[in-house]
Amino acid sequence: MNRTLKIGAAWTSIAWTVCYVGVGLIPQLRDTVLNNLVHTNVPVGANIFSLGGFLAGLVLWNVIVAAGIWLWFFLAARIKS
Repeated sequence: MNRTLKIGAAWTSIAWTVCYVGVGLIPQLRDTVLNNLVHTNVPVGANIFSLGGFLAGLVLWNVIVAAGIWLWFFLAARIKS
């Protein structure tokens, strides 16, 4: 389970960083991405990206992935074929 948690954390960290940097560097993506994925309307000129937001999202998504992995192992151990 520890190896799976590490892989999940690494994958989530890489995906979060790539998406955050991509949306941060290409302002045209902000309107589409933020509107479709998080259902919010942020003007293209608004700068909502910060180190604190990046770190908070990184921690939050790693916690969510770790909880999902833990739940999968828990259910796999409890549910027998």
